[in-house]
Amino acid sequence: MSTLTLPQDRPLTEVRNGLLCMGLLQGLLALALVHSGLERDWQTLGLLLILQPPLFMAMTVTRWRDARLWAGGAVMAAVVGLMAGGMLWGLRHSPWEDNQLFVYLGVALSLWWFVALPWFQAFMAHGRWRVPYAALFVLAWNNALVLALAALCLQLVWGVLWLWAGLFALVKVEFFVTLFSAQWFVFTVTGLLGGLGLWLARTQQRPIQVMRQTLLALGRLLLPLLAWVLVFFVLALVFTGVQGLWATRFAAALLMGVLILQIWVVNAVYQDGAAAQAPCPRVLRWLVDASLLAMPVLATLACVAIGLRVQQYGWTLERVWAAAAAGVLWLYALGYACAAAHSMRQGTARPWLQWLAPVNQALSLLVLALLLALQTPVLDGQRISAASQRERLRADPTEATLERLVDLKWRHGPYGIDALEALAQDPGFQAGDARQRLDVARASTTRYVASSETEQSASFDLGAAQERISTPAGMTRPQPDWWDWWQQQAKDEYWARQCLLPSADCVLLSGDWDQDQQTDHLLCKLEDRGDRRCRLSARNADGQWQDQGTVVWTDTHTAKENRLTRDLLREGRITTERSRWPDWQLPHQNAQGNAQPFTGRLQSPD
Repeated sequence: MSTLTLPQDRPLTEVRNGLLCMGLLQGLLALALVHSGLERDWQTLGLLLILQPPLFMAMTVTRWRDARLWAGGAVMAAVVGLMAGGMLWGLRHSPWEDNQLFVYLGVALSLWWFVALPWFQAFMAHGRWRVPYAALFVLAWNNALVLALAALCLQLVWGVLWLWAGLFALVKVEFFVTLFSAQWFVFTVTGLLGGLGLWLARTQQRPIQVMRQTLLALGRLLLPLLAWVLVFFVLALVFTGVQGLWATRFAAALLMGVLILQIWVVNAVYQDGAAAQAPCPRVLRWLVDASLLAMPVLATLACVAIGLRVQQYGWTLERVWAAAAAGVLWLYALGYACAAAHSMRQGTARPWLQWLAPVNQALSLLVLALLLALQTPVLDGQRISAASQRERLRADPTEATLERLVDLKWRHGPYGIDALEALAQDPGFQAGDARQRLDVARASTTRYVASSETEQSASFDLGAAQERISTPAGMTRPQPDWWDWWQQQAKDEYWARQCLLPSADCVLLSGDWDQDQQTDHLLCKLEDRGDRRCRLSARNADGQWQDQGTVVWTDTHTAKENRLTRDLLREGRITTERSRWPDWQLPHQNAQGNAQPFTGRLQSPD
């Protein structure tokens, strides 16, 4: 079955001409949008409207004079407007334009487009929304392959064009290089080639069918191996426990990746559900059924891993999306496990995995609703994360460091500013250091440093900072000129200003690490999350203090590793190890890869 349900072997002439005209018009509109002078967010909205609704129609069209086709394009345009409009509203009311919002918007719209397209195509072909699962299965696979083939055609033609330009450039004829790189040529030709690629891909039913069967055959080969891996892994957890999973910091992503692969290979074997029996021997069928029953275990572990991170650090935009993905995969895992249990109970009297088709259909509709919710205020990740971080700070104002307050303002869209204003009314933030840090964050003009007169008066209290900054036993305190140099650095450098703040927890290490008979200093901020960063300073040839760069210890993301690294630094248990090789130099420059300063090493605990 092809995405073009026409009785002819090739689409009607009007369909072909319409695809070419649509591609050309898309290219021209995109070119006009680039030169329109609009702001980037409005250009993004315009580009999405130019690309996605027309492509939604181009993948479906059998007759241009069909009101249902244009209604489907209008619905897709409304979805684009709804998702992108919510993001643009947030950007208009945010102190900072977060680029990752554009990534999430692109992911949400692409997934919604791809999941909704087979439903619309099946409706156009059958005249009703209640359609056979086999039709949805074939259409979904064909859509992916048609897009891949169209993209390949586009790349091949452009490759030939640039080969053409390159050959003439060899004989000093630069005309074609200039022509093929001109914006008007790139946009118009790409649009035409896109329409041509879609037309060619949609008419090549036999190659599409062969590619689909090849991918499905690959899935059938992988299923027994993956089923064995899943069953063996779940059994191994009984003996090893799950603590090792939490220590990896990427357990949720790995488990969800395995579940996605399992869903793909199972569907590659199940296909359209027409087979009366499982297409594998009985022993392999038992193994596959066991792996399906094990899927909820992996999905639950993924949800727990995300839940632990939320419990430790609260919600963020990334964790909201991860939780949504893990929740959908958990429902898939539960549905597939129920299908396997039902199939085992029925034996060979009923088709294998009879419940798989309704599970896939129901969850595809759930995915459409969830994607809309994630890009609207219903499940807005910035709104949820801002509320979470606000409540964590409200529960313990002593944990409200300036870094966390500034992060709350700048990384949570318009909701972060509202969260700061809500904290300003909280009894725990009415006086003392907490109030001072809150006012500094509210007045901040950049997400990297909170700059205001209030901050400077609090930050540059050198005497108080000297009392707060500890030095491990056996190490010497800096001379007065180092403190003066450090205070001067704090006027321009954020790393120096951090340890001047009243809430800072810093330690100052001393030693002659470069063996030049002069004391060097390493200033470490201990309350940082993630990598532990320290700043090295030493005297230059003129005897003046100079910043020598950053020393970083990684693998400090778990609570245990973070605490261990912090304690070792506080005790001054640090050593250095010189590189085996010297720095490589030519008369005019140093080679890349020269390490400076030397790599820091902490002593192992007793």
